[in-house]
Amino acid sequence: MIFQPGFEGARRLKGGMAHAVRIWGSLSLLALGCGEGATNFQTPVGGGSGGSASGAPGSGGAGGTAGSAAGVSGQTVGGAGGGAGSSAGSGGAVAAGTGGLVSGASGGGAAGSGSGTAGASGTTGGLAGAPSGGSGGSTPGNCTFTLSSQTADKAGPGGIPTVGIVDWSVDLAGLTSASIVFGTAGGTPMTAPAILGQAPNFRTLLLGMKGSTTYTFHVEVGNGTTTCSSPDYTITTGAVPNTVPPINRTMGPSAAAQDRGFILTNTRTNPMALILDADADPVWWAPCPEGCSRVQMSFDGQDMWMIGVNVRNQTAQGGEVRRVSMDGLTTEEKVSGLSNCHHDLTVLPSGGVACMSWTAQSGDQPSDLIERDREGNLTTIVRDSNVYVANRYHANAIHYHPSDDSYTISDRGPNLFVKVSRAGDVLWQFGGSCSGAPAPNCIAGDWQVNHGHHLLEDGSGTFLFFNNGSSGASTIFKYTLVETGTFSADEVWAYEPGSSSGTLGDVQQLSNGNVMVVFTNAGLIHEIDASNELVQSLTGAGGGYIVWRPTLYGPPPRL
Repeated sequence: MIFQPGFEGARRLKGGMAHAVRIWGSLSLLALGCGEGATNFQTPVGGGSGGSASGAPGSGGAGGTAGSAAGVSGQTVGGAGGGAGSSAGSGGAVAAGTGGLVSGASGGGAAGSGSGTAGASGTTGGLAGAPSGGSGGSTPGNCTFTLSSQTADKAGPGGIPTVGIVDWSVDLAGLTSASIVFGTAGGTPMTAPAILGQAPNFRTLLLGMKGSTTYTFHVEVGNGTTTCSSPDYTITTGAVPNTVPPINRTMGPSAAAQDRGFILTNTRTNPMALILDADADPVWWAPCPEGCSRVQMSFDGQDMWMIGVNVRNQTAQGGEVRRVSMDGLTTEEKVSGLSNCHHDLTVLPSGGVACMSWTAQSGDQPSDLIERDREGNLTTIVRDSNVYVANRYHANAIHYHPSDDSYTISDRGPNLFVKVSRAGDVLWQFGGSCSGAPAPNCIAGDWQVNHGHHLLEDGSGTFLFFNNGSSGASTIFKYTLVETGTFSADEVWAYEPGSSSGTLGDVQQLSNGNVMVVFTNAGLIHEIDASNELVQSLTGAGGGYIVWRPTLYGPPPRL
């Protein structure tokens, strides 16, 4: 292991200077309303006085008082916090109710119906609860929910038994928020946001659930003035099939520093796309194209995109990009227009994808950076041979950056990274030789072979990359790239644990500052902390590039 601090002894490279440096469940249906046989729920989202022991939701106090213990008789509504105070107040108190299976709230209660302010952040009293305080003036609603649920394998062929499908509606008009909160008893709750454009009939997927496990969930909705919460339901996931490979996990000395989230990865033998949760348990899987190298959820989180490595495009039928819906019920193989794409793809906020596409089918040839939109229309952005100089071209990794509408591309042939605008202009080059480089800003480097990389959208130019090395151990480097003014690069640290991957390999910085690394050829994933101490080590997956996500909803943190 090598640790090289970022300031003492750090190397600084200036643009234009060619320094030689070592850089490295079952179906259920229930209608709820005010009529006979229905249940009228007026449970607000936030804190307030807790429910009674018989399971009735609390009525709230002026401004919302601290929640009292509830759920002593085992009901599932419990003290999720009573209604907002009917008079103006300062919002819910910090304490939240405890008791029932879905009791407690992590946010304070809604404000009083007058000019009260939002509730303060409360303590988590139970499985579910609002993620924040209520909005000023919100009052508990009187809503009718209609809902059915099942696991995706019960919905049709290919359905994934750990994915829940909830079809539901509510009679509250003008929704501005809608979500499903779900989890296991005593576990950390997850929130599945609904797509408001689906109103009035919603279809929401529950993602990230373990196999053969019972989950409790409820729906929360609001329209800016009224909030409603449904009662609790349960769904039991199916078993993980034997075709999903076992993952072996070893926790390191810094295990407590784990950034708990989800890992999108794949296997190369009997190729399969996988999502692993924070316990390294598989929560999603689907067959992957031959030589699978990248799996990535679409920007809207509705589909999984996959690509085969397609080295040199020498197979008779070319490569394959595949799209699979997150419930597993719909698969589009050999997505049109992308058969020459290889190694990597990136998703776009518009709903499309972009990849590098070979221009010829033999040897290391130039590639076009192409985009495909939702409707299948193709746009060529730029050819890599027009933005950097190489004896052979072998682009192997690509990412889109929304902050400045640009792409970064890795090429192992000339050992460099380039950044190009979406208009096709080269912005800078990092690595390789700057002699004759088209880039207006260039920093030379002397590392050998690079693949996966991560340029953070943090405003500080944090840049990490995987250096395969010509032989022996691989190294991961972290730099600070200054893109404005004088183009420069400061090395912050390097990580070299002795593992090696001659091809592929990837790195991503996580939300808490940890770094995740995959040594692809070894099928090995490391998570390390800021001091390069091992947090966890996973074997059995890591067959390509990786994506770490804090949640399976919303856009990915790295496109």
